[in-house]
Amino acid sequence: MWRFVSGRHTALTMLLAGIAVWVVGFYLVPSGWNVQCNILPKALEGGVDAVAVSFLCYVGVAAVLGNIMLFGQRVRWLTALYMWVVALSLFVHSNVAIAFSALLFIVAVAILFSCQPGDGQEGRLYTAFAFLGLATLLLPQFLLLLPLFVVYMFIVNIFNFKCLMAALLGLATPFWLLYGGVYVFPDADFLLVSFNAGVSHLLSLDIAEPTALRLLLLIMELSVLLPAAVVFANSSVPGKPLLRRRLLFLMLASLFLLPLSWLSEPLYGLLYAWRIPAIAVFASYMFQMKTTRAYNFYFIYINILWLAVAAVSVWAN
Repeated sequence: MWRFVSGRHTALTMLLAGIAVWVVGFYLVPSGWNVQCNILPKALEGGVDAVAVSFLCYVGVAAVLGNIMLFGQRVRWLTALYMWVVALSLFVHSNVAIAFSALLFIVAVAILFSCQPGDGQEGRLYTAFAFLGLATLLLPQFLLLLPLFVVYMFIVNIFNFKCLMAALLGLATPFWLLYGGVYVFPDADFLLVSFNAGVSHLLSLDIAEPTALRLLLLIMELSVLLPAAVVFANSSVPGKPLLRRRLLFLMLASLFLLPLSWLSEPLYGLLYAWRIPAIAVFASYMFQMKTTRAYNFYFIYINILWLAVAAVSVWAN
């Protein structure tokens, strides 16, 4: 594991290996879990175009993730590790809606992380919640993130009346513009059809079937999150309070979205894609810890699970 953490070519090796897996996965797993998004053209549902656009979306996620300060120092191979985990998750490669939602998700989180105590906190909260409202209009599934955004306000200690009003105003602005536009131009009411249908689907309960792939994904995620949570709670790394609060939010977000994915089978792939950044972050967090024999075994174990996810993805298809 020490060679992985300190290696000069670690990131490049993972990126090249990930691209190779993407190419192989295109032929082995031609379709992903279906998630509808009315803003994307039908031509991007499957095929090489869908895989290419999805890949670019995940590259965008990696770029944003790499620019979010989460540790005391930047981890050179964090973005490469994220792309590696995505590459091994073959079932999300050809679904553009899932990939596009993952890009919206990480941008929303990055904007939210800019909200901290100090001058201008109300303006930053307005922007964060306005982006959440806009993302919700594009994909109603983003409404599920509203409780997490409110919890973040408590985590960073910026929850007060002014900040609450700024958040509510930001969230309402995209809806006010859309519904106001439909009121002025009634012929544009078709814009509301897909959104209203998406919200109604969020309220339906559809337990996900415990397939071999989903059970393996559950084991893999818990094998990353639970040890990382224990180490994080008993360690002073990172030392800055703001960074620890960001990691705490990512941990809570993962533990919140994980059971939700089991309560709504159509959203399982989408919510999993939202959790991959946290998987990469906390795996990186664990890999950076002191290189003992136990951590070496953990490193091998996690990589075996990731490779098993790719193998079972092909088998399940």
